[in-house]
Amino acid sequence: MASHGTNLVVHTNSFKIERINDKKQYFQYDGTFQPELKPASRRIEVFERLQNHTEPVTFTPKVIYDGDAIAYSSRVLAFGQAQSFEVNMSGRDSSKPGFVVTLKRVDAAVIDFTELRAFIEGHINQQTPKVIGAINLLQLIVRQAPNLKYPNNVRSFFTKEAGYRKLGGGLDIWKGFYQSVRPSLKQLLINVDVTSGVMYRDGKFIDVALSVLEQSDVRALRLDASSPAFRKLKSFFKNVFVGLDHLKQRRKRITDIIPRGGHYEFTKKDDSAQMTVQQYYRETYNIHLKYPDIIGIVLNDKGGNKTVVPAELCSVLPNQRYTRKLPQEYTKGMVEFTSEKPRARMEAILNGMGTSRSNSVLDYENSPFVKEAGLTVAKTPALIEGHVLTTPNMIYRGDGPPVTPRNGGWNVVNQKFHDPKNISIWAVVDYSLNKNRARPNTERFVGMLVDCCRHLGMSVCPPQVYKTGSQNVDRDLYSAAVEAHREANGNANKKPPSDLLLVVLPASAADIRFAVKRFGDVLNGIPTQCVREDKIARANNQYCNNVAMKINAKLGGVNAVPSASALERLRKNPFMIMGVDVGHPAPGVVDQPSVASLVFSSDNKGMSYEAVMRIQRPRLEIVENLSPMMKHAIETFVRKHQTPPSSLILFRDGLSEGEYARAAEMEIKAIKGKSTEFYTIDALWVEKKALAKKPLLTYIVVGKKHHVRFFPKSERDGDKSGNCPAGFVADRGIGNPVARDFYLQSHGGLLGTSRPSHYIVLLDENYSGNLDILQNLSFGLCHAYARATRSVSIPAPVYCKLTLPQIVCARANFHFEPSLRYDDSAGSSVSGGASFDIARWEKGYQKTHGSMAGKMYFM
Repeated sequence: MASHGTNLVVHTNSFKIERINDKKQYFQYDGTFQPELKPASRRIEVFERLQNHTEPVTFTPKVIYDGDAIAYSSRVLAFGQAQSFEVNMSGRDSSKPGFVVTLKRVDAAVIDFTELRAFIEGHINQQTPKVIGAINLLQLIVRQAPNLKYPNNVRSFFTKEAGYRKLGGGLDIWKGFYQSVRPSLKQLLINVDVTSGVMYRDGKFIDVALSVLEQSDVRALRLDASSPAFRKLKSFFKNVFVGLDHLKQRRKRITDIIPRGGHYEFTKKDDSAQMTVQQYYRETYNIHLKYPDIIGIVLNDKGGNKTVVPAELCSVLPNQRYTRKLPQEYTKGMVEFTSEKPRARMEAILNGMGTSRSNSVLDYENSPFVKEAGLTVAKTPALIEGHVLTTPNMIYRGDGPPVTPRNGGWNVVNQKFHDPKNISIWAVVDYSLNKNRARPNTERFVGMLVDCCRHLGMSVCPPQVYKTGSQNVDRDLYSAAVEAHREANGNANKKPPSDLLLVVLPASAADIRFAVKRFGDVLNGIPTQCVREDKIARANNQYCNNVAMKINAKLGGVNAVPSASALERLRKNPFMIMGVDVGHPAPGVVDQPSVASLVFSSDNKGMSYEAVMRIQRPRLEIVENLSPMMKHAIETFVRKHQTPPSSLILFRDGLSEGEYARAAEMEIKAIKGKSTEFYTIDALWVEKKALAKKPLLTYIVVGKKHHVRFFPKSERDGDKSGNCPAGFVADRGIGNPVARDFYLQSHGGLLGTSRPSHYIVLLDENYSGNLDILQNLSFGLCHAYARATRSVSIPAPVYCKLTLPQIVCARANFHFEPSLRYDDSAGSSVSGGASFDIARWEKGYQKTHGSMAGKMYFM
C-alpha cells in the first residue's frame, strides 16, 4: 500500500538470549510454611535461610523459588518425594521455635525448553501449557538473582545505584529495572526497561517523621491523638519496619503509634509495680530520653502484649517499598524524575546491563540461576526493521487545501470545522471564588470563546444569561436554562431546551463538577462545558480553540476528518467503529461494581461517537453484557441510517496477555451472536426486502501495559523530542511468533520516551489479516480524537475512555444515586465476591438522558 511509508531501523530495549540449553530439565516442588507466612518477602527470606544456612548441601545448586508456593530445581533433590526442614531465623538461639518448610515433588511437572524452541521456530502454532511453563520458568531464572538482592515487586527491582530522588513526605523514589522474557519469531528476547519505585525514606525515625509532616523542629512530634498530624503519622508508619538502635536487633514492625511515648505506663514482667517507658530505659539501659513527650512507637509482639519503644531509639530500615497510592502533591516530582528522553533512557538500560561499566545490577553473567540454565544474554539491544506510515491529511470545511500534520500535530488557524454546530440558547453559571474579578474575567473569556467559535465556522449568539452560582447547583443550572430560554423565545413554559450551559469552576471543585455533569448528562439532557477560573483568567486563542473543539463535539459536530486510505476504503459501505473497555473503582474498593463501556461510531465517516454503559461484578475484565450493548449500538445505527453496518471494527482495551484467548472466545461470540440475531430478524422491518448480510467483524486488542520502547539509531532518524517519528510501526522481530500483531507509535513525542501501542489481531473478517491495511486504519483513527489537534496514542474510540482518566467509564459515578457513593473508598468494607449485591447498584443507576443521543457529551 502507498501508506507503507519509509523504512526505518531502530533499537529496541530487548536483548537476545543467544544460547539456551533446550534439553535442560527442571523439577517442580510445592512448598508450604508452618506457621503460615503471608508476606511474600518474609517467605523468600525464610526460604533463602533454608538454602544458605540450614541445608546448603541439599540445595546446591540453588533452587529457584517463586515467592509463593512453587520451587524449581535443576536436579531431583536427594530427599526423594517430600521433606520437612526446620529453619531457625535468629542464628543464635536454636531452642527458639522457627519455621518448618515442607517441599513435595510434583511428579508430572518436569519442565524443559524443547517445546518452547519449537514454538519460536514456528513448528507449533499455539502457546501450549509446556510453552507457557517454560516461559514462566525463564522469567523466574532471569529475575531471581537481583530480586534476592534488591527490593522488588517481582517483575521489577529497585536500587539506589541506578539513581534516586527525595520526593518529600518521608518518601524517596528509586530507579529500577523491569525484566520480562518474551518469545519472538526465531528468537527469545529479554525486555529490559527503566522503571521506578516509591520507597520509605530510611534513617532516624524522628527525621523521617518530621519529613512526613514537612517540619524541622522535633517539638512538632508532641501530638495529641485527635490531631490530623498524629493521624497522618499513624497511617503512614503502620506496618513499616524499624531497627532498635540500642539493641542492634533485627527488624521489628510498627503496629501503632501513641502520644507521649516516654510517659506510657506498663507493668514489668515478674513485677507488680507500674513504671513508665522513660523510667524503664533509664533503669535498664542507662538511657536518658531527650524527648519523652513526643510520640512513641508500638511494635508487634507475638504474645499479644503492647511493646512501646521511644521514637528517638528507632531507625526506619532501608529497602522498604511504599505500596499505597502516591499523594497527589508528589506526583509532579515523580513525573519529572521518571520522564527521560530516549537517549538517556537507553543509556540507563545499558548501564544496568553493564555494557558501559564493569559491574551490572542485572548481572546475567554472574547469576548462578542464569548460568545453571545455560543462558547467554546479548549485551547490545536488538535492532528492529520497521517503517513510518504516511501521515493522513486532515479535512476541514471549505475549498482550501487539507492540513498535513507535522510531528504528530497540526494547527486549526484559518480552518473551519468540518461539520460546525450552532449555539442559539445558552447560559453561563459562575462559581468563581474571586467574586470581585469573576464577572469581568468570565465576560472577557466568553467574548474570546464566541469569536473563536465563529472563526471555526460555528454560528454562536452571545449567552442570554450570566448567573452567579449558589449552594444549590441543580437549582442554579435549571433556572439559568429557563431564563436563557425565556430571553431567546419569550416562552418559559416548556422544559428548557438550552444548547449549552457553560460553568465556571474554582480550581478544585469536584463536588460542583459532579453535580453539573449529573444535571446535564443524566437528569436533563443539556450539554455542559466546565472551565476553571484560573485558566480562563489567562486564556488565549489556543485555549479557546481547545474549548471550542470540545463544545462542537458535544453538540454533535465534527471538527476534522482524517483521510487515511484504509478509512476511505471503509467508508464505501456502512460501517461501525467501536471501542470497548471496563473501568474499575479506585484501588482497595471491593464492594462497588465495575463499569463496562462501548463507544461506537454513528456517522458515515467514523468521527462521531456515542456511548453505552453497563455495570457488572467488581474487577471482572470480560464484558458480561456486551451482547445487549451491541444490540443498542446497532439499533441506534439503523435508526439513523436506515441500513445496518456491513463492517464492524472493534478495538478492545485493557486485556492482559493471559486474557486474550478468553476474550476472543466470550466477547467475539457475544458480538457475532447478537449481530446475527439482529440481522436475520430485526432487519425485516428496516428494508422489508431480502435479509441483510451478516456483518464482518474485526476484533483488535490494543495494549498499553507493556515496556517495549523504540529508540532511533541517530538523531536524524527521530523527531525533535528524540523519539521515533509519529507513525512508526514495527511488525517483525519483536512480536509474538504466532499472533498477528504490531507495535504502532502513532503520536509525536512530548515528554520522555514515547510508549508505542501493541495491537493484537484476534479476528479479522474484513481484511483477512492484512496488516498494512489495519496499520493504516489504526493510524488514521489516532487522528480522529475530537479534543485534540495531535495524533493520540491509540484509536479515538478507545482513547475516549483513557483520558481524564477513562472518560466514559469515569463518568459512571454521575449516573449513580449520590447516596451510593460510587468510587468512594471510604465506603468499602465487604468483599466483592459471590455475596456482592449487583441489584442494589442496578437499581441506583440511571441511564444517560435521551437528549444526549448523537452527541459526544463525554468529550
